[in-house]
Amino acid sequence: MKKITAIFIIIIAICTITLFYLHHPLNTRIQIQNQIFTVELAVTQLEKERGLGYRDSLDEHLGMLFPYDHSERYSFWMKGMRFPIDIIWINDNKIVDISKNVPVSTNSILFTYAPKEPVNQVLELNAGVSNRYNFQIGDSVTILK
Repeated sequence: MKKITAIFIIIIAICTITLFYLHHPLNTRIQIQNQIFTVELAVTQLEKERGLGYRDSLDEHLGMLFPYDHSERYSFWMKGMRFPIDIIWINDNKIVDISKNVPVSTNSILFTYAPKEPVNQVLELNAGVSNRYNFQIGDSVTILK
C-alpha cells in the first residue's frame, strides 16, 4: 500500500509540475544594444516546432529564444504563425544574420528560413524590431540574469 501511495504522489507531482510549466514557460531576459527583451525559452523539440505559432500577437519587448547545444544552419518555418516576425540568428552571443519581416504563410506552402552561417541560438521578435532599433550583424547579445 505504501508503494502505491508513493507512486501516486510522484505521478501527481509530475503532473502538477508539467501543468505549471505549460502555463508558466521558462523565460529570461536578453539585451541587444540598449534594448532589453523578455523571452520565452523554447527548449524541448515540441516547443521548438511550435515556436510562436498559434498566437495572435506578441508584445513589443517580448520574444522567443531557441537555444541549441551546437552550431548548425537550423531552418525555421512559419507554421501556425498569425503575425510576421524578425528572426535574429545568433552564434556565440553575436548576431550573424537577420531575416527581417518574415511573413506569415498564406497558403499550404510552408517556406523555410535559415541563416547564412551556423548558429547556436535563434531569437524571434516582432517584425520591424530589428529595423526600429537598428540591430546589425556583429551586435552582441547578452543573456541577463
